[in-house]
Amino acid sequence: MSFKTTCPYCGVGCEIKISRSNSTLKLIGDKDSPVNKGMLCIKGQTLLETVGTDNDRLLKPSVGTWDETIKTIANIFRSNKKDEIALYLSGQMLMEDLYVAKKFAESYGINNIESNSRLCMYSTVEANKRAYGADIVPVSYDDIFLAETIFIIGSNTADCHPIVFNYVKKSKAFVVCVDVYKTTTAKKSDLFIKVEAGRDMEIIDDLVNQPWFKNKKTLSIYSQGLTQSTDATDKVNALINAHIKVGNINKPGCGVLSLTGQSNAMGGREIGIRTKDLTATEFFSTDQIKTLWVMATNPAHSMINYRKFETLIVSDFTETLTTKDADIVLPACSWSEKTGHQKNSERRYLEQNAFLSPAGESKPDWKIICLVAKSLGLSGFDYKNSAEIWLEMKIDETWSPRIQVREKIVEFEKVDRAYGKSINNGRLLEQWHSMSRTGKSKTLNDMTNKNPQTVSIHHTTNTEFFKNKKVELDKHSKQPCFKG
Repeated sequence: MSFKTTCPYCGVGCEIKISRSNSTLKLIGDKDSPVNKGMLCIKGQTLLETVGTDNDRLLKPSVGTWDETIKTIANIFRSNKKDEIALYLSGQMLMEDLYVAKKFAESYGINNIESNSRLCMYSTVEANKRAYGADIVPVSYDDIFLAETIFIIGSNTADCHPIVFNYVKKSKAFVVCVDVYKTTTAKKSDLFIKVEAGRDMEIIDDLVNQPWFKNKKTLSIYSQGLTQSTDATDKVNALINAHIKVGNINKPGCGVLSLTGQSNAMGGREIGIRTKDLTATEFFSTDQIKTLWVMATNPAHSMINYRKFETLIVSDFTETLTTKDADIVLPACSWSEKTGHQKNSERRYLEQNAFLSPAGESKPDWKIICLVAKSLGLSGFDYKNSAEIWLEMKIDETWSPRIQVREKIVEFEKVDRAYGKSINNGRLLEQWHSMSRTGKSKTLNDMTNKNPQTVSIHHTTNTEFFKNKKVELDKHSKQPCFKG
């Protein structure tokens, strides 16, 4: 017996085949997949080491039976003003989960619904809207093989999106990497340009003068190193501007490709998981929100200005810093137990299929949301399975390797900033996010490199990390970043 599914880690969207012989499972990359062509990075290869019921797995609600727990949550929601309730979601949730969450929020009248994508990619969203007229990623992985120059900035693609970087190295393109230190990507590029922290705008502004950029079919690739920075939206627009000025846009092998950090961050953008009131950052930095329901993310670890709430509800598959802080913990199904869809960095819709039964009393996120919605007397939440939700969403699954976009030069006022000593972070090839999944793999833990020039901060919460430090929000996207 075999199953097809999709990796739950980064936004590349690698497709996987799972085969079962008696009680033994085997995992390989799907050779028929147009996304990864059978390849998997080391995290994808070791996914089966992360499934099962280890000591940290959440198996039942923390306050009693499911019925008791849902009634408790419904009573909490009724006791709060609706503008004091917020849902904090994740790019690790499936399309169906996010759709039902948004439907619930709109049906009940909750304006405060956000995703952890606010921390990583909303600057891209705003930049795309300013330049293209809509949040569009106009290129795809196909353009990697058609480009003559590949310009990488703010992305250690080799470690963070290994399959995409494998394509970069297989292409015949001249690879230019800009970063603040010599990353794995920089070491494997044809030209490395070291930039001082925060000075990447100067490099971007000079692109139109570089022969390898202006006289070649150029594809630019970037990620959170560009968007988690001061004036991030303007920096992305400056990069798009450079492409427009030299005609490196709306042609095969040309354009700007943003690589998303989470498996379904693109899906959340499409569905419109976006607040009508406070942003996710403001959930934690203001006192307005009294009740917060967190799903599939770990803000006690990752959110700046993390604070206590009157009531914290958390849905997750495993114990995290946030579940330890929660008043109510709900056991959600893990990757291997969930069926639905996600959307990758090049806009493809990909299927995720369960190949294990839910552990303990765990339930899919969409089902938990439906139980709460029905307990609050809302109609339209009687789905029998995720397939019914997908049909209701009426998604157009048509895919094209590129989309023609509006070419608008975005003008903005540049800010002259003084930068002092700064701290830069990065991600390891072998680990991911707060290690709630990768930390369960012995293989990954054993092979994780200990670089003497770096300090591991994955056990350091952002509450501690940002203490007494100035934090700014990008003026267009309200995406948080250090000052400088």
